[in-house]
Amino acid sequence: MAKLALTKMKTKNSSYQEQPRGNEYFGIRVHDWIEQAEKYHSPTITPFLNESEMAIVKKICGNKIAYREDGGYDEANYKRVIFLPNREDDFSLVVCLVATFNPKFNEIGHRDVLGALMNLQIARNQIGDLWVEGNRIILYTTHSQSAYIQQNCTKIKRSSIQFNESSQHYAQVINKIKSTVSVSSERLDAVISAMIQKPRGIAQDLIRDGSVKVNHEILEDSSKLCNNEDTISIRGFGKYIYCGVIKTTKKDRYLIEFEKYS
Repeated sequence: MAKLALTKMKTKNSSYQEQPRGNEYFGIRVHDWIEQAEKYHSPTITPFLNESEMAIVKKICGNKIAYREDGGYDEANYKRVIFLPNREDDFSLVVCLVATFNPKFNEIGHRDVLGALMNLQIARNQIGDLWVEGNRIILYTTHSQSAYIQQNCTKIKRSSIQFNESSQHYAQVINKIKSTVSVSSERLDAVISAMIQKPRGIAQDLIRDGSVKVNHEILEDSSKLCNNEDTISIRGFGKYIYCGVIKTTKKDRYLIEFEKYS
């Protein structure tokens, strides 16, 4: 079970003003969920939120209301948030479904599974993490969608399948490639230039264009200094973890380490 997190909501008017640009509507939804939990003194549960939406939830909140993240396993990318007024809990409304297929006769990938679910008119926010490993499809969904998927998602491409609820909650294993490189500073543009192996000017253009997210939020300041364990997503290039400085070289440059999701 994910650890309990405590949040604090600022006054509503000031919080609206502080919403990340382009996400004002989602910020209003977060306030509505919190107010509903406080008004009725009962848990309010969101749909599955992606990493960017989770970052907004954490930015809006402080320590006024308890909340818990539930994606089925600790490192899930998509999670539901359960706002908990005045109490804690340990219930889960996330279900793990598993199906198998024969890869010799039909290759099935993430897009194939997601497409089959969308064809059933299932909204993306009702599906959590989803992946294919070997001959097995694993997906997380809500209790309310679980039976519907088991009954109706019985064929993907040319393969007949049957999803069944699993008592084991599987965790997706994501491979990362570790690299070290020399940079002049820990500025965001310098680090990105090293990560994507492109001139610094291209890195600055990507940042200005809003193509870079740091810890799941768009950041347009090239001079921002990177911190250890920052998650950096670069549109068109992938997702990275900045691990930090290993040492300073004799020429006063920094030898940094980062990981790229493969």
